[in-house]
Amino acid sequence: MRFGWERAVKAAIGGAVLLALAFGGQAFGAGIETATAVVADGSSAVLTVANFVRIKKFILAQGKRKTYCNRYNNNPYWAFPAFNAYLNPADPGNINSETGNFEFNELVIQASVPQPANQYWSNPGPITEYWHISLHATGKELLVQQYYSTTDPPVLVQEATEYFRAALAEIHRHTKHGESGKREPAAGK
Repeated sequence: MRFGWERAVKAAIGGAVLLALAFGGQAFGAGIETATAVVADGSSAVLTVANFVRIKKFILAQGKRKTYCNRYNNNPYWAFPAFNAYLNPADPGNINSETGNFEFNELVIQASVPQPANQYWSNPGPITEYWHISLHATGKELLVQQYYSTTDPPVLVQEATEYFRAALAEIHRHTKHGESGKREPAAGK
């Protein structure tokens, strides 16, 4: 009787381990499909290190604070008309996104995008997607990533470029008109 119980437990544990190995990559970071593109500074007219720094400085100077994920709290952010932009600290220990002596080297674009109809939903509504744009340690290139995505790198760069273009236009409008104060998030954000 004991032998049968031990065999059942070993089989159950073995099955659980296989299940954890099969699905663990999705939950813990290993094996997550990530679309990635590296953009050398100067290879794009809009997606440049200088524009990254311009957007970052604007958010730090004019933005508000808002938590958007469980990794950091009170991220500096700005609600652009079609998307939100958040800054992540370079130091993973800076969980409260303190701005004092800390650097921010990642810009996260959060946008609602239409989801295509599928076999389950004829009109599923928008989904939230994120683009992570990081300043490489050399300061000479940007890394554009989208987790849980298989988007081709040229498409990823084009999407990030359009968000940069929109952000720069809004920053230009904001500074040209000398608007003071911090804008409230757009409706539905």
